[in-house]
Amino acid sequence: MNKKSKTRISQIEKYFRRYLQISPLGLALWRSIEAKHLAGTELIHPVLDIGCGFGEFAVAFADEPIDMGVDICAKDLYAASKTKKYKNLTLADARDLPFSDNSYGSIFSISTLEHIDNADKALKEAYRILKPGGVLFLTLETDEVDAATFYRPFFQKIGFPTLSSLATKGYNSLFHRQTLLPKKEWIKKVKKAGFRIDKSQNIISTKVTRLFDLLLITAWPSQLFRPLIGKRVVFRPKFMEDLLVKIFLKYISVEEKEGTNLLVIARKPR
Repeated sequence: MNKKSKTRISQIEKYFRRYLQISPLGLALWRSIEAKHLAGTELIHPVLDIGCGFGEFAVAFADEPIDMGVDICAKDLYAASKTKKYKNLTLADARDLPFSDNSYGSIFSISTLEHIDNADKALKEAYRILKPGGVLFLTLETDEVDAATFYRPFFQKIGFPTLSSLATKGYNSLFHRQTLLPKKEWIKKVKKAGFRIDKSQNIISTKVTRLFDLLLITAWPSQLFRPLIGKRVVFRPKFMEDLLVKIFLKYISVEEKEGTNLLVIARKPR
């Protein structure tokens, strides 16, 4: 392994370890992959995080505070403010952002647009506030996710389609999913908003998607404190963290050849 590859693996491990300290294993796998890809993108300041939530991604990803975070949930923004990972935070709807035209150099949005009804408006707003030449980085769930999960196909296979359907409805409700589209449709929407696509790539392999779903049942303890303090609480000793890194790092560091999610890097023309 050359020096560049070692540095890359070390960076990915850093994200994974940070996530293991604050989130359940399945989510740590998923988000570490998104962090890996964002780290490979040059972000021009000022940087805006659309859908920052309670700041969990920023805690794992950001070494320096992010210029601005936006979310529609006041409680989550309050929790995000406690992370000290944002210079500024604004309560706003991604479809109606309170920023001037051409005011941000980069925007990133991690698995957010699929939770928004009428994502086209959010994309148009992102285009409006980006400076010419500015970068838009998106990760998106697609309509391929459900078929790659563990429980729903399993229930179908053993002859319980009703259970499979209930699991899908429960999943959509739990994660507030509004818009699950084919990858081509997401790309079409980004282009329609005026962006030029620099890169589109499949991310989150079928294996990781299945692991995420399989591990959901182990995630509930970390959620117990969230209603009280606005964030997850994870108790994971160092030896356990080391073991999980040894077992699962390979799933994060590998370059995906297929995936249930979509990465889009787009640019506002000059």
